[in-house]
Amino acid sequence: MAYIIPECPTFKTRGEEKLFNALKANLDDLWTVYYEPVINGKYPDFILFHEYYGILILEVKDYTTQTILEIRKDYWKIYSQGKEVSIKNPFSQAIEYRNELINLLSKHKELVEQAGNFQGKLKFPVAVGCVFVDLTASDIINLCIDQVIPLGQLFCMEDLEDSHVFNEKINGIMEKLFTINSLSREEARIVKQVIYPVIKVNYSGQVDRSLEEEQQTGKEEKERKEILNVQLISFEHYVDEFYYVVDRVHHLCQTGAARNITIAYPLNRFLRRGTVKEFISDLLKSRGLLAKRGLTLKLFELEQLSDYCRSTDYLFIVDINSIRSTAVYERQLRPIIEGKIYNGPIMLTANKPSWLTKKLKNRLAQR
Repeated sequence: MAYIIPECPTFKTRGEEKLFNALKANLDDLWTVYYEPVINGKYPDFILFHEYYGILILEVKDYTTQTILEIRKDYWKIYSQGKEVSIKNPFSQAIEYRNELINLLSKHKELVEQAGNFQGKLKFPVAVGCVFVDLTASDIINLCIDQVIPLGQLFCMEDLEDSHVFNEKINGIMEKLFTINSLSREEARIVKQVIYPVIKVNYSGQVDRSLEEEQQTGKEEKERKEILNVQLISFEHYVDEFYYVVDRVHHLCQTGAARNITIAYPLNRFLRRGTVKEFISDLLKSRGLLAKRGLTLKLFELEQLSDYCRSTDYLFIVDINSIRSTAVYERQLRPIIEGKIYNGPIMLTANKPSWLTKKLKNRLAQR
C-alpha cells in the first residue's frame, strides 16, 4: 500500500475519497501519495511521487453526465448546487499546479540536469492527469471530454476498479514524457521536502534537517553476526538484474548444482510492464525453466519465504532495494541471511543503491 500523507485526511468531496481509496488499494509501497499539499499557495488534489517514475499530479472530479452542461478547451459549464457555474478545464488546473511545482523543484540544483541536451531541466518527469470517478469510458467519449483532455491522461470509473489497468495507465502517462532509472536517496528526499516540508526538532530544541535519516538508515545493530553463504550483487537496472538471476538459475540447473530453487522479492511492485513476479516468470518461461524436468522453481514474496525455504537448494532474493523500513528488514530478511531459518547459499540482488544495500555491503565486508 502506498505511503499516505497526511495519514488520515479529511476530504472535501466524495470523489476525492473514492480516488484516495483506489490509490491505497492499487499502488505499491514505493509510491508516496500527498493529499492537497500546498504548492505556492495552490492546492492540487493529489500528488503522487515514485523515485523510479517521477511525479504525477491528479485533479479529481465527481461530475456525472447530468452535471456537465458544456465543455470547452479553457472553461466548462457545470450544474452545481442548483445553478449553472463556469469552471476552469480540470486539465488546465492540473497544468497550473505542475508549472508551480516545477518552478519550486528547479530551485534545487541536485534535481536539475547540469549538462547535455536537457541542461536546466528536471531529471525526472512531472506529469498530470484528470480523474472522473463517476464517468465511464463511454461517458468520456459521449461527452467529448477526450477532445479537450488527452485520452491517455484521463482516468474513468473502470480504471479505478482494476489494479493492472490503473497502474498501466500511470506508466503510460509517465513514459509519454521520458523514463528514468531512479532518483538517488538524496534527490528523493529533496523532492519530498519540496512537496510536503517537514522539520524535525530534537530533544535539545535544535532543528534536525536529516528528515527521514532515522527511518531510512535504521538503528545500528548491537551485534555483529557472521553472514555465511551470502552474496550481494548490484545492478544499474532491474532488467539487467532479473536477466542475470535467470541466467544463474539456468546455470545451476545445467550443472546440477541445484534442483530446488526459490526466487523471492520483497514487493510484487509494478514495473514499466507488469509486475516483478510476471517479469521474472516470463523470463523463466522463455528459457524453458518453468517446465524443466527435475527442476523445482518457486517464486514468493519475501514475507512468505520462511514457510517454504527450508527445502530450497539455492535462494535468490531480488530487488532488495525496495525494502524501505528497518522493521521489514528485521522481520523478514535478517533471520534468513543470518541462517536462523535457512542455511543454504543466498544471492541478494539490487537495482539501485539504498540504505539497505549499503548496510549489507558493510556487514559482508566484515566477514
